[in-house]
Amino acid sequence: MVAASSPNPPGDERAAAAVVVRSLRALGIDDIQLVGPSPARQSVIARVAGQGGGPSLILSGHLDTKPPGDLAAWTTPPYDPVVEDGHLRGLGAADMKGAVAAMVYAGADIAKAGVAGDLILVFTADEESGGDQGARWLASEGLLVADAAIIGEPCGIEQEWEAIRIVSRGAAVVTISVSGTAMHSSLSDQLPSVNANVAMGRLIDRFATEMSTRLTYPSHPRLAVRPTVNAALLAEGGTALGMVPGRASFVSDVRVIPGMTRTSVEDDVRTFLNAVAAEDPNLTATFEIGHWLEPCEIDGEHPIVSALAVASREVLGESPPLGFFPGGTDAPSFQLVAGIPTVPSFGPGLLVAAHRPNEATSVAGIEQARAIYALAARKFLDT
Repeated sequence: MVAASSPNPPGDERAAAAVVVRSLRALGIDDIQLVGPSPARQSVIARVAGQGGGPSLILSGHLDTKPPGDLAAWTTPPYDPVVEDGHLRGLGAADMKGAVAAMVYAGADIAKAGVAGDLILVFTADEESGGDQGARWLASEGLLVADAAIIGEPCGIEQEWEAIRIVSRGAAVVTISVSGTAMHSSLSDQLPSVNANVAMGRLIDRFATEMSTRLTYPSHPRLAVRPTVNAALLAEGGTALGMVPGRASFVSDVRVIPGMTRTSVEDDVRTFLNAVAAEDPNLTATFEIGHWLEPCEIDGEHPIVSALAVASREVLGESPPLGFFPGGTDAPSFQLVAGIPTVPSFGPGLLVAAHRPNEATSVAGIEQARAIYALAARKFLDT
């Protein structure tokens, strides 16, 4: 899986999908579909039919990765997987090809065990760019049908198997544009002017320090989950030397929690900008929310959560506590579009290892994941 490159962007999961299909067939699973909006953006759906009478369960992971970034920062080439000191190193090892491999083998375990309900393996394209050509497309096409789902995103931050993450934060991508006075820069001491870049710099500082306190949201009844604000992940402004910048803009990432909506975030950003403008009459700023990913959660008492807790206790010796996943996953497509109660994140590896050079995950974690998925699936599918 690691050797089958699938960076997104640009986005092409065919090589990774081919590895999955070949592996499934070698393990005796032949009910396989390759589906997607285009030949390069294929997701894999495989079904392990049960004996009848039980519920159905999806195990899901995504086939794409982030790009490798600075190749010089990698100890070994990103697509040359290396096992060293009990860890698999390579792009996608933690996020999340290790979990995909574990699910493939768990599917084979369930096929041999024989259970009442159906197990469906769903390996998606395009998760790293929002899922429009992956999970969201599958859900919109009516191709995702089950009684519950587990997504194998790495659930560890400081240690593996840190929590059964029942909440997935969403995201609002906020672009704020600042207007200035486009003019010859030599006249700035003689004529009134506003440098859009300077004004933007001041606004970025205030957005970073104040915006999190202006967000409105309900307290979660059982988890200490809060939104986060990352200001100015992208910024641009100015045209050329000799010109006072007439326009500048910055893009921020607001991670939202259940109870927050696109409208509520828009209202909060608008309130912030109006407050700043009231103090600085020279500030002219507008904003828009481009990408919006809904937050979602599964009931902590849902039978699939209970099945994971029991399976984890058997494999790990204890059940992880309930927690929230800091980032976004494919869960909104499964739960909010397809209507499937979904565990957003329970998989091997550490999230801090993802999206950076020398990504790695423990081999033991992948092996544990196989056992946990198979045991949890068997418990759930026989109910």
